[in-house]
Amino acid sequence: MKYLFRKGIVFLSVLFLSGMVLFYGYRLIHFYQLEQGNKNTVYTMIEYLTREENLLKNKLLKQENQYYFDAFASNNYLYYSGILYRILSFDEENLLVIADDCVTYLKYGIALDYNSSDIYKWLNEVYLSNLNPQYLANQKVDLLTKEMFSKMGGKDSFLVGEDFWILDNEQGLIVTKEGEITKPTNYDAFIGIKPTLLLKGQTKYMGGDGTRENPYILEDRETKSLADLFVGEYIRYQNQLFRVVEKNDLNIRVISLSKLDAAIPFSTGSNDYNEKTSSLSSYLNHEYYETLKQEDVVKTAWKNGEYHFDYQEVAENSVSSYVGLLTVGDYFITDFPNSFLLAKSGNNIYAINQDKFLYEEIPTTPLDIYPSFTLKGDLKVQSGKGYLKNPYVVGE
Repeated sequence: MKYLFRKGIVFLSVLFLSGMVLFYGYRLIHFYQLEQGNKNTVYTMIEYLTREENLLKNKLLKQENQYYFDAFASNNYLYYSGILYRILSFDEENLLVIADDCVTYLKYGIALDYNSSDIYKWLNEVYLSNLNPQYLANQKVDLLTKEMFSKMGGKDSFLVGEDFWILDNEQGLIVTKEGEITKPTNYDAFIGIKPTLLLKGQTKYMGGDGTRENPYILEDRETKSLADLFVGEYIRYQNQLFRVVEKNDLNIRVISLSKLDAAIPFSTGSNDYNEKTSSLSSYLNHEYYETLKQEDVVKTAWKNGEYHFDYQEVAENSVSSYVGLLTVGDYFITDFPNSFLLAKSGNNIYAINQDKFLYEEIPTTPLDIYPSFTLKGDLKVQSGKGYLKNPYVVGE
């Protein structure tokens, strides 16, 4: 009897343990397959952002059919066409994004109406031409509106940090670096530009978690040569860091992120940028040029005209040389403070000070110099992603 009882206990124990193994084994396999299936699922950007875990993590606010990131969002970064953006809101079709940093500084222009302003021209001629049109919901670039600025949290939001232009209906206003909205007494102020875009939300989610270090990606692109790069991307060339500031179908123009060892005056008196009158031009196109792989560098027309209200004025005078500087209307000009631009003002030359303001400088003053030059677009990209901490490697 005891023997049969023991056998029964052993049988039931084996049965129980087998059941436990089968039950938890099944659950393990089930959830593993489910997780792997999630990893392999193809999402659109909207589908990915509205997954339940992302809605909770991102603390998204919903009004009717529109989702908004909150004022303190830190995981709404998106990388597109060489520029880092922040997602402001989205609906079932589109994403509204704004550049994380000012991409250039400009005067609003003489015309008070935004569609006739100098800013509108620059955004929809220069900036728009450097975007990948495949992902744009409309072929237009705008500024942030006063209404959206307030909706995103105003001066308490992630939008604040530097002076930039916004719109109130069709007139320009200024958001100061403290987040205050001011109406300009005149439109001669040289203020930052943060473009806003409407992107197609039904494009494929390509990766990223929305953080600054790992932004969302929606572009499916292959980078083989410099011609494939976008304005804003970084390269390592001759073991130095450069940023792309202009491109055309054939070549790209870059600027060094490192200034020359010593400050240099523009010239002994003239504000013309040529080797006969400018000691700076002579130095850059001889001593500095000799340090480059000359077979990689293309001679370029450098804009050296007067600047009043219209960035296009600087193109009315130009000089051909291998190495030059940035000018008004170029990208990222305030990222290189205490340095000359090539734009003229009377007998003086414009420069950028430490506070990102445009001012007139006499040519004989020594300032920091960040050389710029044009590279052939067929140079091969060997590695990298184009980010500051992971630049494209070229010619090494």
